[in-house]
Amino acid sequence: MKPLDETMMEPNTIRWAIMGTGSIANDMVQILKQLPNTEVIAVGSRSVEGAKRFGDRWGIPRQYGSYEEAASDNDVDVCYIATPSLRHPQDCLLAIKNGKAVLCEKSMAPNHVIAKEVLDAAKDSNLLFVHGVWSRFFPAMKKVREIIDSGEIGTVRSARASFCQNDGAGSCSALLETGIYCAQFLQWALGDPNAVGGDGPVVRGACQTLHESGNDEHVTAIIEFPGNKIGTFECSLAHCSDRSATIYGSAGVIDIPFPFWCPTKVKVTKMTGLGSQQWSGPEIHEFSLPSDVVALSTEDGEVPGFNFVNSQGLAYEAGEVNRCFREGIIESPSFTTQQCIEILRLISDIGKYAAK
Repeated sequence: MKPLDETMMEPNTIRWAIMGTGSIANDMVQILKQLPNTEVIAVGSRSVEGAKRFGDRWGIPRQYGSYEEAASDNDVDVCYIATPSLRHPQDCLLAIKNGKAVLCEKSMAPNHVIAKEVLDAAKDSNLLFVHGVWSRFFPAMKKVREIIDSGEIGTVRSARASFCQNDGAGSCSALLETGIYCAQFLQWALGDPNAVGGDGPVVRGACQTLHESGNDEHVTAIIEFPGNKIGTFECSLAHCSDRSATIYGSAGVIDIPFPFWCPTKVKVTKMTGLGSQQWSGPEIHEFSLPSDVVALSTEDGEVPGFNFVNSQGLAYEAGEVNRCFREGIIESPSFTTQQCIEILRLISDIGKYAAK
């Protein structure tokens, strides 16, 4: 283990370990290395070779051939869990057991029961845990909520989201891979972000097609939210859609175009008069990605870029983790424990309904 040069560290520097070395980890490490007072000091992989390859590429000094070694490094403050998704619960618990705050890539668990076990463990240990549904931290998403709360499109009655891509069918569940983004969007648009307890959304319909592997590859769902609000979504790993979302109110609509799960544009169109045929607008709200976050060079001078659309926006999520950690907060108000569990309960209920 390489010692840290404490003279080079700011007093409030937050030190991260990356657990996992896949595509999203390659994007996130570039983000973390550009955040103020943030250091990536360790990487953990399932092999020494994998850790060395990733660590050498991105200039990470401590390279561990197991996730447990990375999680148990005493100098690490936060573990970023980017391991294969089926491992997420055990790797989150591993980090929590070792006293680390956690940012876990979605989906953090296959269902709400296991998610609650992880979240309870973090709470019992007084440790910050953030589920990496990064949509919640984008400025455009906050603007959507402001528009809804202002009454600009009247009373919101329904919303839809579509996230279908022809990539990954059979390798995992479409519900957990892309459906979770749809479910969180409907919760954001139709739920009460300040509600504590009470009746939650209920799945009223769902259907699915299965891949020969047994994983769902195409799922549609209808969800009723409190206040007589209806949400619908479609997700797939076997075909494409425009990957957009829309919120419908009594006086207009809000459109969030591709990529709605990491949005930079919001369009508002007001509709009034006979048959709602008098349209005004649209009013466009655009949000630039962080200008001070760029694709970095590797240690050998290559600039591989980012693997995913709008990955610069991971800075919003990681910055929120840093803020919460510094302030001693154990959950982010932008995506609370209750909201996280509710989304995974919906995912579980949709899967059960569709399997009938």
